[in-house]
Amino acid sequence: MRTTRVFDLANRLAVAAGTRVRIRRRPGGGYRVEAALPGDLTEQAQQAVLAVLARADRYGHHRTATAQRVWAELDEESAP
Repeated sequence: MRTTRVFDLANRLAVAAGTRVRIRRRPGGGYRVEAALPGDLTEQAQQAVLAVLARADRYGHHRTATAQRVWAELDEESAP
């Protein structure tokens, strides 16, 4: 996989959410990018986060009583 795709998505997510992101290698291959969302995220920022997540192979949202987190997964790209 070209890791530039992973770092590009992570950078875009950090800017959109206004927070730090975490990149982890998935056991089965590929990468997972996670970001905690601040509670005061504007509607414009929410739309920006969704646009970034749409670039991933899979994405999701996890919410607890005290925090919110989004994640995006990128699969390995097959060699040509």
